[in-house]
Amino acid sequence: MVKQGNVINWSLLPNAAKKPKRMHLEEDENDGLFHCPVPDCHNDGFGTQRGCRKHVKKKHPWFYYFDEKPSDSDIEASRSQMEKEKGQRRSSNGVPSFDMSCTFAEQFTAWLKGSGGGCKSDRQAQQLVSKCLKFLKFCSEDEDHLTLDIVDFCLSSPNLLFKFADSMQSEWQLGHAGRIGYLDAIAELVTYRKVKKVRKTVSKMMRLQWTSDLDIDVLEAKGHWATMDELLGVVSRYLPRYEAVLRTCKDTPDRASPFDLSFATKFLAVYLFIQVKGSRPMTYQYLTVDMVRTAKTNGGFVDQKMFKTAGKYGFDSLLLTDTNMSVLEGYITYIRPLLKPKCEYVLVTRNGGQHNKLGELMSKLVFGATGKYVHPTRYRQIVETSSCKVLKSADRSAISEDQKHSSNVAKVHYRKQRSREVATKARECLEKLHGDSGTKLDKEVLTRLSDLSNSSEDQDDCTKSCSSTDEVQKISTPPAARMKPSARKLPAKQKREDAFLMTELCPARRKSLLFTPEEDKYLKVGLKRYGFGQWTSILRDPDFHFQKGRSPNSLLNRANRKYTTMDNHLVDRKG
Repeated sequence: MVKQGNVINWSLLPNAAKKPKRMHLEEDENDGLFHCPVPDCHNDGFGTQRGCRKHVKKKHPWFYYFDEKPSDSDIEASRSQMEKEKGQRRSSNGVPSFDMSCTFAEQFTAWLKGSGGGCKSDRQAQQLVSKCLKFLKFCSEDEDHLTLDIVDFCLSSPNLLFKFADSMQSEWQLGHAGRIGYLDAIAELVTYRKVKKVRKTVSKMMRLQWTSDLDIDVLEAKGHWATMDELLGVVSRYLPRYEAVLRTCKDTPDRASPFDLSFATKFLAVYLFIQVKGSRPMTYQYLTVDMVRTAKTNGGFVDQKMFKTAGKYGFDSLLLTDTNMSVLEGYITYIRPLLKPKCEYVLVTRNGGQHNKLGELMSKLVFGATGKYVHPTRYRQIVETSSCKVLKSADRSAISEDQKHSSNVAKVHYRKQRSREVATKARECLEKLHGDSGTKLDKEVLTRLSDLSNSSEDQDDCTKSCSSTDEVQKISTPPAARMKPSARKLPAKQKREDAFLMTELCPARRKSLLFTPEEDKYLKVGLKRYGFGQWTSILRDPDFHFQKGRSPNSLLNRANRKYTTMDNHLVDRKG
């Protein structure tokens, strides 16, 4: 007896009905039960139609497609065919793919599992990466190694994407769900590359902006670039006050105010940055009292390990001279105890805690002394760029290495200096190549064009241009338009051009010109002569002498505030 059930697809057997039967069960009048419609079934009956239908579906599933039960040979053939089809189920496991251990696959997997990729699980990330690698391999069959250029090329080609979708349907015979899964994976890959490109573009823009904004010429124009002499003058300016605070803390500590104690901390921070070393703020932030005391016994060295680039450099060593030790000793002995320190660090706040805003302290004192905004990072840039003019190449390298700081500003400055040196030497060599002929040519050019160049400079004077506004108007307008203003009406276009010329010829006029009593008289007479609206005619009338820079619009505003018209007569608003 062949096992019946869902294993056999009865609809595929020979002579099977195209559609399954619909059973119409009727209750037996004698016993009130529902009997199985199969003739050879020996079941006694069921109390409900649902029970009878379940019986037929479970025991006689062939009844839906046949009137009589098929033979065992037909059943075996059908079951073997079902098993064969099940074993030949289509999948994409054998599709060529790039190696999952490549660098791109690892980076893509990490991004998918991170917050940027939606925090996918490890299994989800592996599935998405595997599908993307198959797509990339399909688009670049000849490539053995996967690079970012290949990825971008595959994603930017619509033809390859369409061919891949057709291949999934025709060759792989994937269903709708499988194809959508691949497209979703490709969408994740597009998002990943888009984010990377945007980040790379923004980084490039930031570097370009930093290069332009942090250029020495720009900083000098903004007043944020100081010389070494100016920075040394900061210590000299605040030294008398610090001396007074130190003397007060030593002789009469009860009279020391909290503001004086805060100033002493600021001064010491600025002194350390300028006189000891232009280091990172963390170097002095984690400077302890024990380090200073130990430096007295080992030649003044303090080997600091708490700073931002400690992983790269290991140590940030300070070398304290006798003068530096004297300043630190005075602060530690007389000023620091009055701040009631709660930690072992040298620089503390008024609450006794660790001071962690040393950059702000330096910026405030330097700005108060020089009026320029200089922070520790900029001070290190000033040190490096100043070394370019004073020190030799080997000495500059030592300064840069001691700063523990890679300054783009200094690099740009070095390149600019080097470029100027090359240009100077190249100019000398070019003059040698030109020889006497080049010298004669220069003399001829100077002789012929020197007078013309001087006259053109005189004509470009803005003040002279503003004073000759009427002459420019005459030159810029045709002869028919040079009539007396009372004999013609200016069109609207000409009015706009006149206003434009008045504005452009006097660009230096920024402050508003107050009307004088004489100008009010000219305006009143002009209104009676020309009427409201003819402001350019009033302004150009040779009988009126308005101030230089007066515009037609200003006459309009003055007239609206001062006068009004009633029955075609001019009336003062105050009247």
